[in-house]
Amino acid sequence: MTGYTADEKLRLQQLRELRRRWLKDQELSPREPVLPPQRMWPMERFWNKFLQDPAPWKNLVYKTYRHSFLIFTHVLIPAWIIHYHLKYHVATKPYGMVERKPRIFPGDIILETGEVIPPMKEFPDQHH
Repeated sequence: MTGYTADEKLRLQQLRELRRRWLKDQELSPREPVLPPQRMWPMERFWNKFLQDPAPWKNLVYKTYRHSFLIFTHVLIPAWIIHYHLKYHVATKPYGMVERKPRIFPGDIILETGEVIPPMKEFPDQHH
């Protein structure tokens, strides 16, 4: 016996038909793809509306805004962060950042006033 049986032929024909339908379903219609509406930030909406009229001065205003925004976010803010870190965490000058107060013992001299710390009073009746 050679060839396919009637059931096998019917099955192959059905599979070919399903493949053809599947391939036809993969073709996009002119309406597709259907994309969701774009959500924009308020500033983006403002600039889109502002730039609809192609006046040269509006384009200049937009370019100035973009450049100033980039300078602010990429130069000024990082420079401020670096300055703050250097001033309060790295600088070796006095009073830049005090981690803890220095210990003071009786007999020490306070540099700012020249005052000498008096000795501690002794209390013989207390248990310490």
